[in-house]
Amino acid sequence: MTPPHSTTLVDVVLPAYNGAAMIRAAIESALRQDVPLRIIVVDDGSQDDSAAIARSYGERVEVIVQENRGVSGARNTALRAARAPYVAFLDQDDVWKPGKIRRQLDLIERRPDVGMVFTDMTILDPDGAVHEDGFLAATRQYAALEREPLGDHAFLLPPELAQAVVRFNFVSPSTTLVRREALEQVGAFDEQFRLCDDAECWMRLLSRWRGIAIEECLVLSYRWGGNASLVRARALMEERIRIGDKVRASPAFYPPGSVDYFRRARPVALYRMGMAALRGGDAIGARTHFAESLRERFAPATLAALAFTMLPAALRRPLLRAKRAAGLRWSLRIE
Repeated sequence: MTPPHSTTLVDVVLPAYNGAAMIRAAIESALRQDVPLRIIVVDDGSQDDSAAIARSYGERVEVIVQENRGVSGARNTALRAARAPYVAFLDQDDVWKPGKIRRQLDLIERRPDVGMVFTDMTILDPDGAVHEDGFLAATRQYAALEREPLGDHAFLLPPELAQAVVRFNFVSPSTTLVRREALEQVGAFDEQFRLCDDAECWMRLLSRWRGIAIEECLVLSYRWGGNASLVRARALMEERIRIGDKVRASPAFYPPGSVDYFRRARPVALYRMGMAALRGGDAIGARTHFAESLRERFAPATLAALAFTMLPAALRRPLLRAKRAAGLRWSLRIE
């Protein structure tokens, strides 16, 4: 039976796109949570049986089918259907450990100033081998924050959490429990972003609400090979540049210092896009990115990389091999 909306504490937002191979594990991990919840699966134009699998679980799983709009569009569709005071995000290839939502709920209900509680996660390779068993403590931007212990591996984080997420997003959607009021206040996800939509939303949300972290891996997430591709890396950097453009246009919605950070980050992102293009064999594209980066900030590494693209391809390849063999790196940093 579906819990009545008046007693449902958590709506689970689960975007699905050709997720038939994994979605059962995700749904079942949510149904095992010991809190009154409803799962809202948004099938975002799948060409497989994702929607049918979700419907097979009965009334506790609501299924919405739409044309493909990307993960941010799917999440927003689910949020419009949400009625519970709290929202938990769950990706189709992630799994929650038992008790995750209860622990988060107990924390957020005691703190009306907290808009989000997130956890650490274990990242698995497709064969189930552990790729990374937790990353919060090893993430420089997170580790630098002053954390107030709340017991049971939970920590109240300072307002500076928002600036830390601007610099590097260490908050994975599947680890979060979010106050629905907070999401409605900041306007949820911006659908022009399809890769960094979560990071951009957290920047706005955490500039107005406090956050709590549970430094324990309560989520299992599968790492697929495509996530590390050069194409995806370049797309991520392009989207970060566009987020910076939005921040500069509407600075009041973002944490203090965001405009300055993205101003400094833009030439670095362009440089890294150039390096990604160069590794992919696109010297002309690399040259364009390096030149644009130099127009915004002069750096010897960028100038050297631009000069490298001017060489004939027959010279570039052995020089690149020699540089790698010698361990030489052209690096450019934001800070």
